[in-house]
Amino acid sequence: MIKRPGIISGFWSEERNLSVLLGIVIFTFFVLPTVTSLFGERPGINLLNNLTLSLLLLTGVLALTRHRGLQIVFAAVVALIILVRWVRVLFGVTWLAGWDIFFSMVSAITFMVVVLGHVYKEGPITSHRIQGAVAAYLLIAMSFAMAYFLLEFLIPGSFQFPGGRLILDEQSWKTFHYFSIVTLTTLGYGDILPAHPAARSLAMAEALIGQLYPAILLARMVSLHIQARH
Repeated sequence: MIKRPGIISGFWSEERNLSVLLGIVIFTFFVLPTVTSLFGERPGINLLNNLTLSLLLLTGVLALTRHRGLQIVFAAVVALIILVRWVRVLFGVTWLAGWDIFFSMVSAITFMVVVLGHVYKEGPITSHRIQGAVAAYLLIAMSFAMAYFLLEFLIPGSFQFPGGRLILDEQSWKTFHYFSIVTLTTLGYGDILPAHPAARSLAMAEALIGQLYPAILLARMVSLHIQARH
């Protein structure tokens, strides 16, 4: 087996840490964007948050996969994701922007799979697992947000924005996270509209997942948790 750092890898060995993970995801998705919008960008906070998520992703993949060969492959992929992100952030390599968005999407999808793997492993359904499933729900929104971001980066004009075309920069991900949450919950303010067929297909898929996931998976977990308590 591949040796893993004791403290960080141990995060995935206790179910109560799924509740901690939910707090980290909420901080990343809601608190951090609000703070940076009100008080300006804080590179130190962003770097610390990215480092935490990167380490959790790497150790989570290794903890979920027991086959040594798969561990090596997944570890290499996750290491590449982390490398691209940190090289672009620390050294300002602009041509890596597209790859950074793509690997951010892959990272969010992988993170979601890792969390669901720990949520639905054998054992009784606890409140911590339910909170982990909520974290996975938010990671679905993050995955779609990165997909929208990548699509707009590759095909400018894929979305219609109020006030004209969106200028892509370091803060653009906040716009797509907002649109993703609005779409996932089928709130639909109508201020941002998918114009390209691929954007519309992604939006429809996310809206369906946003309705089916709570109605089927979360509701089932809550019912099993109630049965386990009795």
